[in-house]
Amino acid sequence: MLQDKFLEVKGTKIHYIETGNGDIVMLFHGSSFDARVWEKTDTIKAIADLGFRAISVDFPGWGSSEKGNFSSLSEFIADFIEAMNLKQQKVIMLGSSMGAEAVLGYAVKNDGIGGIILVGAVGVQRYENELKNIKDVPTLLMWGAHDNIAPESNARLIMKYAKSEFVNIGNRHACYLDDKKMFNEKISEFLNRIQNKSET
Repeated sequence: MLQDKFLEVKGTKIHYIETGNGDIVMLFHGSSFDARVWEKTDTIKAIADLGFRAISVDFPGWGSSEKGNFSSLSEFIADFIEAMNLKQQKVIMLGSSMGAEAVLGYAVKNDGIGGIILVGAVGVQRYENELKNIKDVPTLLMWGAHDNIAPESNARLIMKYAKSEFVNIGNRHACYLDDKKMFNEKISEFLNRIQNKSET
């Protein structure tokens, strides 16, 4: 059952939706969307059905979240995790486009991340000097075959430093809208691998 929730983060009312129980997968949207995009693609359901707790967040100023005053979206993720009291948990994060850059920016500066799924990540070059920090973080890179916003070279740059798996889904930048079935299948396979590794 999908629940709408609000949380105060640094005095700002932030909206998120969640369902499921288990290890946490946090989902972050791109600039043209909000938290509900992962409901529309059935990604939240697919993740929860695997035995995870899926939390899809409206960035400040998007969806039903207040704008607030955060220095960057990466810093916002750090503040949100702290407000949720999840700092001690190995959170897995998914982000697309702007959301993928925010997840990457958080991941290169913080330890204890369970895994990252980056979909058509923009702004990767600005983190090049820090990409070595995620070399041991399980990473899935998902790109549309003809992404005209985030070049595939962004994915290759990450692969140069991190042990990553790369997969083409659909054609456009918002590749999850082209083939949501394959998108969710690849995410499920990745999460299963992480789960199995943590159990051994």
